[in-house]
Amino acid sequence: MKTSFKIAATASAVLLLFALLIGGLLSIYTNQNWVYTEYEKLDIEADTDWDISTSTVVLREMLDYSIGRLDTLEDLRLRDGYFFNEREISHMKDVQKLTMTVMILGLAALIIGLGLFALVFLKNGWTADETFSRAFLIALGVLILIVAALGIWIAVDFDSFWSAFHVVFLDLESSTFDPAESNMIRICPAELFSDIIKNYALRTGLIALLPVAVCIFTLCLKKKRELDAAERLALLLIFLTAAMQIATLLTDSVWFAVLAAALMITSIVLHIKRKRNGRVY
Repeated sequence: MKTSFKIAATASAVLLLFALLIGGLLSIYTNQNWVYTEYEKLDIEADTDWDISTSTVVLREMLDYSIGRLDTLEDLRLRDGYFFNEREISHMKDVQKLTMTVMILGLAALIIGLGLFALVFLKNGWTADETFSRAFLIALGVLILIVAALGIWIAVDFDSFWSAFHVVFLDLESSTFDPAESNMIRICPAELFSDIIKNYALRTGLIALLPVAVCIFTLCLKKKRELDAAERLALLLIFLTAAMQIATLLTDSVWFAVLAAALMITSIVLHIKRKRNGRVY
């Protein structure tokens, strides 16, 4: 395989891994069944004047606003007044901009990654699956090391991690509020964000299990040479499609459904091409 196509296969693996990570993040926003349970765990009623159901509604609206599913938070009223003040609304607008930017980058990575994926397999016969699988596993290994380092930091000093996050991605000064005056801070304690990060890591790890298994399976088949390249590619596409379908069920994320459909279409196109060449698997 030419060096340029090896680079393309590697880039495809990295981009699709990034898209998978963003898909896991999106699942936190779209699949919000965890919110009520989380507030029960944190005993939010003890620290606020609101019951769990009210707090759950507010947080869900904040999450929906962050990904553009809700137009505004300014009309959210609680009892005899508005829930958010102007400073909190301004902060949430910044959060929405950041979240939407990340989602757009994830979508771009998905589209470009799939494009490179199709290009590599169409232009290089049936030998690119090994390169793609190896690149995916290496990229995942590097990511695990980074996540492990961040995990240690979070476990040792979550406050400094959270402050650093705001310094890098948001404005720290405009993100600092007095808990005695801010409804948003009272309803979003540090423990909530810590648990969200853990939840995200767990969801993304579970979603990544099947693609990892498929990549390992592909590399093992390559060594044993029990199947030809076309058969390995067929299995790769089938397992990846199944993985994305299961991820869709786990996360309610349309991103994984789109990815599953794209992989299925790619599989059909490759099958038709092979059939026309007189080789059917």
